[in-house]
Amino acid sequence: FCSYCIIPYLRGRSRSRNPEKVIEEINRINPVEAVITGINLSAYKYENNGLKGLIDRLSAVNCRIRLGSLEVGIITEEFLSSLKNLKNFAPHFHLSLQSGSNAVLRSMNRRYTRETFMEKCELIRKFFPTAGITTDIIVGYSTETEEDFLDTVDLCKRVGFSDIHCFPYSKREGTVGAKLKELPSAVKDERMSVLLEVKKDSKERFTNSNFGKVLTFIPEEKVGEYTVGYTENYLRVYLKGETEEKILKVKVVEPYEDGAIVEII
Repeated sequence: FCSYCIIPYLRGRSRSRNPEKVIEEINRINPVEAVITGINLSAYKYENNGLKGLIDRLSAVNCRIRLGSLEVGIITEEFLSSLKNLKNFAPHFHLSLQSGSNAVLRSMNRRYTRETFMEKCELIRKFFPTAGITTDIIVGYSTETEEDFLDTVDLCKRVGFSDIHCFPYSKREGTVGAKLKELPSAVKDERMSVLLEVKKDSKERFTNSNFGKVLTFIPEEKVGEYTVGYTENYLRVYLKGETEEKILKVKVVEPYEDGAIVEII
């Protein structure tokens, strides 16, 4: 793999990388997959071109391209059209949600609503029906009521994430919530338990939706009798035996562990 950073801002000044330098680095390393990531990838801007401009240039490379975490606001029809036209794009989108409650999002000083978030996920699936959509959720934020938490559960079920990274809230100095009184640990633990079940169900549904599909698979490691890695839409898959191939076309055949078993076609 090649994982490298495009740093949009450094010490208050715009310091995005020249697209030509990005392409040169990918071609020099010649990876099977390049992960385009950074401190705030969505804020990338070089001269007059934003992230879409970089994506348009990445057709010049010959490896699978995956994007790091994105802000909700960058998801537009124009942006997704550029990704659709990018050969070897891996349709996996990580959009950080934090909460499915508008009241909590306002308290966190987030600049989007639950409705906007769901609209963006629907738009992604319009362009990439089999895309994996992952997210981050903070459970038990100081202002979170039971109703707020249920809004989060409801949103998760509506979107159908391929995976959810969930964490109990803890104070961090310098943040909006640092001055607020925390919820009791028992409340956080109970809500985490509920959301972990939602996460489990959501992952299973995503895995099941891929059964019978032909996907590309990049082997990463050997686990017991299986070669393990990820498909383009970030489904963790297990191939029995070993392979010297760097990328394979496989068929998803049955659930296994935290993903699915595949067969070479």
